[in-house]
Amino acid sequence: MTKKPNCRRAAAAMLAAIERGKTMDEAVDRLSDLSPPDRRLAKAMVMFALRRRGDITAILAKYIKRNIPGRPHLARALLNIGAVQILLMDIPDHAAVAETVNACGRGEAPYRGLMNAVLRKLVTEKKNSDSADSTKNAKDNSHGLNYDPLSNFPEWMALQWQENYGAEKAERIADMHCHKPPLDLCFKSAEAVTQFMDTLTQAETSDINSQQLSPTVLRLNDSVDLETLPGFDAGDWWVQDFAATLPGIWLDKLLADNQQTDTHILDLCAAPGGKTMQLASMGHQLTALDISASRLGRLRANLSRTKLQADIIQADIMADIPESSTPSLRGKTFDAVLLDAPCSATGTIRRHPDLPLHRREKDVLKLTEIQKDMLGRADQWVRVGGVLAYVTCSLDPREGEAQLNDFLEHHPNYEACTPTGLPEDLCGHLNQGNEFGYLRTTPADWHYMGGMDGFFAGVLRKIKP
Repeated sequence: MTKKPNCRRAAAAMLAAIERGKTMDEAVDRLSDLSPPDRRLAKAMVMFALRRRGDITAILAKYIKRNIPGRPHLARALLNIGAVQILLMDIPDHAAVAETVNACGRGEAPYRGLMNAVLRKLVTEKKNSDSADSTKNAKDNSHGLNYDPLSNFPEWMALQWQENYGAEKAERIADMHCHKPPLDLCFKSAEAVTQFMDTLTQAETSDINSQQLSPTVLRLNDSVDLETLPGFDAGDWWVQDFAATLPGIWLDKLLADNQQTDTHILDLCAAPGGKTMQLASMGHQLTALDISASRLGRLRANLSRTKLQADIIQADIMADIPESSTPSLRGKTFDAVLLDAPCSATGTIRRHPDLPLHRREKDVLKLTEIQKDMLGRADQWVRVGGVLAYVTCSLDPREGEAQLNDFLEHHPNYEACTPTGLPEDLCGHLNQGNEFGYLRTTPADWHYMGGMDGFFAGVLRKIKP
């Protein structure tokens, strides 16, 4: 008889793989042998362990005098998985302790007694804390944890947020990163949103908690099976964070205000295609370029489901684009070029809580050089009178505001465009004294509605060759 895969052990294996350098997408295969319910539970444990890594480390340090090595066994990861069940999840204490200890294999045997003792102490501390404080933070639900949002992130990252956004906003950014984000659906049209809501109201899922953020973006605050939602098979919508939709709205409004029709947009670093689909649904002609074959595969699948069109090119924008590319980009210019540049992605940590483990400050410095080179390369495809939109999902101004300041300084043939069609509270100035603005969002913005990803966007018009 085949032994049933252990949910806690699989979660610990995934967490340990991430600690060793794997991304969440790469490490999730550790859960492949689990049943769907166990897979969801295991992934939730890992997400809690990543989001609250600093808090968990601090409380475990009270009971562990010597560091438990991270390999070749899973003892340290299992202890973290046990701790999140007790302190952060609605799992009975006895089950959290017993199931985690029983997940120990031969390699963890020397730590079995320690793990059992520490987890039982956490149960006692939680009960004492709950008795002493009957006014727990309902959102946080941290039993026995001294919640310090910034402590869950690398010191250099926390200091950057404090320096750039101030202490209060930095703490709110960190807090939002520590919690599961809502799910935003971007629709092809406002009519599709109305149809979706009408269908939802008549269905058994009518109790889904939702709110409309814009004419084409609907936020779902409950966990749902996407494929069961109205309009999935018809391709009426796709998943895209509200903040990620704003650069496309700005670009579309700018082109419309200039009375441009039949506009052709080059979307660089396009995959997996959220902005490609958004702009295509607005009636623009899209050419989508990306270096990754696998990511372009996802873009093609997304376009197929949503029944939207785009010309696709697999190429490295920093290399010579071959004349054999279809369509050819040699000597071609566009009404608009959108560069969603590679970045540190610190604005998306709440969706990718493994990022703080993999990012170093020196990575930002390398990325800014790549972004600078890509901006210079993108310039060749912008026609005179056309626009260049630069976007990153980083919270670091070196990858946003400073990057565009530098580009404008070295390219006097461009001028910055004032944001249009966007919420005013999300727009600011690239530096004091300039009249033009930019889009800057953080997870702390609209926190009372669930926040949003961190994004920067600026749009520049090419006024002469």
